[in-house]
Amino acid sequence: MPNLRFPKITLWRVLVTLIFATGLYATYARFLQGFAASTNLSDGMPWGLWVGLGTLCGVGLSAGGFAVAAAAYILGFERYRPVVRAAVLISFLGYLTVVVGMLYELGLPWRVWHPIFMWNRHSVLFEVAWCVMLYTTVLTLEFSPALLEKLPWKRAREWYLRWHRAILIELVLIGVVLSSLHQSFLGGLYLITEGKLYPLWYSSYIPSLFYLSAIPAGLAVTIMALYLSARSLNARFDLSILGEISRLMAPLLAVYALFRGVDLVTHGALPYMFRWRSETGLFWLEIALFVVVPLVLLSSEQVRNNPQWLYWTCALVVMGFIANRLNVSVTGLQASAGVHYVPKWTEMASTIAILTAAVLAFRYAVLYLNIFPQPKERWMMKAATD
Repeated sequence: MPNLRFPKITLWRVLVTLIFATGLYATYARFLQGFAASTNLSDGMPWGLWVGLGTLCGVGLSAGGFAVAAAAYILGFERYRPVVRAAVLISFLGYLTVVVGMLYELGLPWRVWHPIFMWNRHSVLFEVAWCVMLYTTVLTLEFSPALLEKLPWKRAREWYLRWHRAILIELVLIGVVLSSLHQSFLGGLYLITEGKLYPLWYSSYIPSLFYLSAIPAGLAVTIMALYLSARSLNARFDLSILGEISRLMAPLLAVYALFRGVDLVTHGALPYMFRWRSETGLFWLEIALFVVVPLVLLSSEQVRNNPQWLYWTCALVVMGFIANRLNVSVTGLQASAGVHYVPKWTEMASTIAILTAAVLAFRYAVLYLNIFPQPKERWMMKAATD
């Protein structure tokens, strides 16, 4: 009788198993027990963690894919070619988490096809739904060669790869347009909250603020994932690329800070920055994490040239971005709604399970697919750039 080999029990495997077990129960509660049994949402606070973290953050933090792909294929920055697939993979998995999260928000996943046939051109949600569907399709096509390279059907594979190379620039251009549109449209959802959303976050220019904040946040996630791939997954690429991407983040954050400051002044929200309220503290936490501290750190050549320090700087940017989206979707609406919303554990369990699945998918993709250039490809890229 052959010896059976069972997977080695480790702390991480036990933790992942627990996450998926609680996520499975949360899924059961959401779809079989109903809305009230699985969330702490109400008529006064109909959008909570699933929208604030799952959709608003998921879409924004996935913006690195279109930025890196546009830099490499449209603007001609050949240096970024080795990390384009990884950036696209991050965006692809990010949008899959958004799509799955939307199924939890809807609660009726079998009706997800409605926006395709039941058009409401006056609804911003209609625009968001279409952009997410179309951009997820574009990301699937952009990432598809990494999967098809592993198929044994040589002639079909070569035909598809030739076709893909022929339309690649068009795909990237479409992706840039679609991603730019719905990054803004997500902010547009909150234009109707005038008088309800706390003045520190309400603005008639909130679509522009959402767009300006998404790009540096998406690049920060890309840098973090690339660093972890090199450190833990044996990915081989020039780590100085991380420092070069971070040089783009600093001016983007500065532009956002300038735009945000001018917007606070012109909308008369400046006095609210110094009131003794919980919203004030959360606002300054957001600004410190997303703008002030990262700009100080990224101005240092020593930080930009040290991958580990750069990783933690990007972690601050990501935390600040998440704080901003949760402030807009939850914190800024609680006072006017007269409710204090705290997510139910099942809301958190399902969200964490979805994010864990995406992290595992990224790990196995890097390990088993050609996400980063192989030794021969790296030599050819170096020769081309030299």
